[in-house]
Amino acid sequence: MPVDFIPDQLVENVLEDVGKKLDEKYGQKNWVKRAYWLLVIVFLSVPIIYYFW
Repeated sequence: MPVDFIPDQLVENVLEDVGKKLDEKYGQKNWVKRAYWLLVIVFLSVPIIYYFW
């Protein structure tokens, strides 16, 4: 049985809060949406890269 060091709900809440803060600060511009998805991909890929490194 694997152990979750970072619960799924915590990750979801953090990413949601970051998205809301970006939207609040910069508005709904195209580059903000792209930057948010890039942030999500980088944030979620760090544990995978660390595991296989």
